Amino acid sequence: MNRSLLPIIIAAAMFLSLFRLGTPKLFDVDEAVFSEATREMVVSNDWITPTYNGVNRYDKPILFYWLMAASYRVFGINEFGARFPSALAAILMIYFIFLLTKRFSGWEAAHYAALSGALSVYYLVYSRAAVTDMTLTLTISLSLFSFYMTTAEGTARSPVYLYGFYLFSALAFLTKGLIGIIFPFGIAIVYSAVTGGLRSIRRVFSLKGILLFTAVAAPWYLAEVIINGREFIEQFFVKHHFRRFTDVISGHKGPIYYYLIVIVVGLFPWISFLPAGISSALKKKDPLHLFALIWLVLVFLFFSLSTTKLPNYMLPALPPALVLIGVGMSERNEKWRRYSFASMGMLSLAIAIALIFVSRKYLPKIGVADAGWPLVAASAAFLGGALCLYCAFSRRNLYYPIAVFMIFFFSALVMGGLPAASDYLQGTLYKYSVYAKERLRQDEKIIVFGINNPSIAFYSERRLIGANTKEELTSLAGKYVHAVAISRTKDAGPLLDSGYTLVTSDSRYALFETKQDRLKEQ
Repeated sequence: MNRSLLPIIIAAAMFLSLFRLGTPKLFDVDEAVFSEATREMVVSNDWITPTYNGVNRYDKPILFYWLMAASYRVFGINEFGARFPSALAAILMIYFIFLLTKRFSGWEAAHYAALSGALSVYYLVYSRAAVTDMTLTLTISLSLFSFYMTTAEGTARSPVYLYGFYLFSALAFLTKGLIGIIFPFGIAIVYSAVTGGLRSIRRVFSLKGILLFTAVAAPWYLAEVIINGREFIEQFFVKHHFRRFTDVISGHKGPIYYYLIVIVVGLFPWISFLPAGISSALKKKDPLHLFALIWLVLVFLFFSLSTTKLPNYMLPALPPALVLIGVGMSERNEKWRRYSFASMGMLSLAIAIALIFVSRKYLPKIGVADAGWPLVAASAAFLGGALCLYCAFSRRNLYYPIAVFMIFFFSALVMGGLPAASDYLQGTLYKYSVYAKERLRQDEKIIVFGINNPSIAFYSERRLIGANTKEELTSLAGKYVHAVAISRTKDAGPLLDSGYTLVTSDSRYALFETKQDRLKEQ
């Protein structure tokens, strides 16, 4: 295996995560709400309690906001600045997955693990998203990589790795709360029990490590309890932790097999090699492969049992899955090799056909019928799939030529697909937000009727006032001297009936302003 391939893989990862990173507008809801909350933090200079629309926001801990704020300082308060922390975390994750796999499974498996990670749907989406998940995945990965190093031959006596386990667990706790404790410690405890019996669980715990964890993570939580007291505890721990596991939050539910579908899509196109990696882990009992399997299974089971389900929840399972995929790709078992290439080829061909069908049927409806990116992406998927089928019926493993086609596939999505999705989903709201920013004074408000789109607050830099009934609209029209209002076009009737003047509309959203003859003397 050529040892010079890592820089090429990292370069591909950097290209797919950084190229035109700031081109698509921020997507509602999650990207926009994190970006706006961080903007408010920078403006208010309050570095303890994040706010959204002027109201305390307890959904997530503070670390990701700090990272985004630092990025704002360097790149400005814009789309690139909001997304850069996730892109950096993703690139680092690929690098450290390579290092760990190389040390314990060899160069070949390490290259394949890194390659399959950099060229996957999961990587493409979340390395370019201004949300916490890639940062969480990096911190959990570094925590568990550090723990594994404490158990590995030749490094077990070094306390540095155990301190790293506690340090990165603390950072994960500061990124997304209790999950930053549950996964690192739960996986470490189960692995220790499986490989060394119950007595070996003691090696997970260290008094100095606990003190380090407390010194890193406790100050912010303590400050929040002091400042916001019971409100913080009820909102942060009860609502956004325990209730997310036991109840459906914001309508995000799914069947028990939900995450099987998520994994197949998220790890496309390399998912077909995961069964071979799992089989190898079960048969050969290699310590790293067993560790990765336990990690993958525990994350999968935990979130499958959770009532609230979202695709991003499974992202912490990406690193162990990539290790196992790398193992599967380096396997010499002919049966698994043929099966993996055949299923990868059929899946790629299915994606190519679906792209052509979807683009012809739906793109004309959103005004981009002449877009060329679906054809490029479909062609790359088709040729890559055909090459996979050739490998399945020959004895050749053409991973890198297949990877070239996948680079073209994902590049087409980056250069065409994501901007097209942004224009359709966010373009109108962006224009309306800019209009509001130009028309309204800093203390004037935007009325949003029946919609929840934080991107309006980010791009307008104005506070939003929600309304859900005609009576509320009438009251707000009389209360505010001057206001802009936004609603779905199909819901425009109540605004017109309440005295708002229609400025413009399209098939999705309508923009209103209070009538000029109703303006009071300033």
